[in-house]
Amino acid sequence: MNVLCIMDQGTRLHAVSDSLVLIKDKVELKRFRTEEFSQIQLFGRIECTSSAIALLAKKNVDILFLTRMGSFRFRLASKSGTHAALKISQLKSAASIPFAVKIASAIVKSKILQQRAFLLRHQLKLKDEAIADALARIRTLAEQLSSATAIDTILGFEGFAASLYFSHFHKLIANPDLPFNGRSRRPPLDPVNACLSFAYTMFQYVIESELFIRGLEPSIGFLHQPLANRPSLALDILEEFRPLLDSFVLRLINRGQLTSLDFEYHSGKSLDEILAEEFDSAQDDSNIQGCFLNANGRKIFLAAFYSRLRETMFFNPRQVSLDVRGIVREQVQHLARVIENKELVYIPFTP
Repeated sequence: MNVLCIMDQGTRLHAVSDSLVLIKDKVELKRFRTEEFSQIQLFGRIECTSSAIALLAKKNVDILFLTRMGSFRFRLASKSGTHAALKISQLKSAASIPFAVKIASAIVKSKILQQRAFLLRHQLKLKDEAIADALARIRTLAEQLSSATAIDTILGFEGFAASLYFSHFHKLIANPDLPFNGRSRRPPLDPVNACLSFAYTMFQYVIESELFIRGLEPSIGFLHQPLANRPSLALDILEEFRPLLDSFVLRLINRGQLTSLDFEYHSGKSLDEILAEEFDSAQDDSNIQGCFLNANGRKIFLAAFYSRLRETMFFNPRQVSLDVRGIVREQVQHLARVIENKELVYIPFTP
């Protein structure tokens, strides 16, 4: 699934025949063929005319409306059928504590072991005593997960492992211009956190699209219990891919593809930002200064991000190489079959 990202502020997207045309100040900037993508992402102040919406609906192309900073506003989804029976099964499965615990435990154990493997690869070079201790403690947490019988307990293991993991993440960064001062979010407080948060958010949108296509309800999860306006199931699946995204961010940072000039710091909400809804409503309303990718940084990041999604990895269940988006699709299909009792056990993806 190819994605078209439009970030030029003040532009307008409209349809001419079977093509989309991007216009600013009555000047045509670019023309797109709808056959080339299956989702379009509009960042910030970009007008999508009724003719463009009608064409995209006809072509079954999702439209994702985001703030300039990449926070979710709303989505216009293409037709994907009702999938009523699957949704009923999903609701019943989510309401079953043993079923939810089984899924949640598998996902968190996979994530913890991947975090450990990620640290271990770097430890072979660093030979850091504190990392060695963290590796042992993370392995113990993964082993103890099998005895968990409640979601809160599983979340406790996940949080403790994440704390150990990120307490050593700064040792993996080879770019002194982009600091990491421990995991922070809402708002992220440094460039590395800004990249991690943006990577998780953009990948969440990839997962949500695959859930919509398959007919699963994104708001009904197992590890992440349902809350208003939270795509709990998408966040569940995201957990098993977080270490992969951490690796992507580290590569982006250490290769110097981003510099300190690609970030901006701001706090509070200006009137323009409030009117433009540039802040996630879940972010802070205080004057804490956050760090975010600026316009140029987002362009660099998204180009690298979608390039990474096109890279292939070995997918063990089918014994084939698939691109990352294809692996997400396979995992969503696998989860749907488990929910429908067509497969017995959910096996998270492990690179």
